[in-house]
Amino acid sequence: MGNKDDNKKNNKSFKTSTLAPVQRATLDFLHKFIAEHGYAPALRIIAEHIGVKSPSTAHFHLERLVDKGFIKRGEDGSLEILEPDTPELGPTAVPLVGVIAAGSPIDAIEDKTMIDIPPSMIFGKGEVYCLEVSGDSMIDAHICDGDLVVIKKQAVADDGQIVVAVLEDGTATLKKYRRLKSGKVMLIPANPTLEPMTVDKVEVRGRVVGVIREMH
Repeated sequence: MGNKDDNKKNNKSFKTSTLAPVQRATLDFLHKFIAEHGYAPALRIIAEHIGVKSPSTAHFHLERLVDKGFIKRGEDGSLEILEPDTPELGPTAVPLVGVIAAGSPIDAIEDKTMIDIPPSMIFGKGEVYCLEVSGDSMIDAHICDGDLVVIKKQAVADDGQIVVAVLEDGTATLKKYRRLKSGKVMLIPANPTLEPMTVDKVEVRGRVVGVIREMH
């Protein structure tokens, strides 16, 4: 019985610690809005508050909150906010700075919370941080929608490395890096149904050194 209780507690802690900053902002907004009005806000209102461009992005973050056990959605569209345990962070806590697109580029997020990750993903790798993956463009590299990727912070990359690439318009994506003879950069998905993108300039924010996946 004790082991089962411990497993439940650890699972709740994992879910809480993997809450991306934009999802934490969404949850905080839901708390305040529902307390004040007695009903859940529309997706458009959520999108405006958390600073995303479309209601579909707000819907994505709501679904993540459902998956992680923070909210429950009724068939009538109602929302019930649940209360998972807050974890105690250990010595291997690193920043979880937001969501990265493994698909079409997504607005870069510069907010931080902390998450515990395995020590093997930290030691000997320099400065690291985590991002939550949105999309399936890297599935053949075993990086799936909803995974957390561990990123070694660096400003340059070698051909073939999977990198966090920020484009000139400020959007970010997770792709395989290749420098072309022309000086341009090709960002290559690991999904045969998608085409590479070639850009004149890209800012590398780091490369993938690990993947964390919650098993259901």
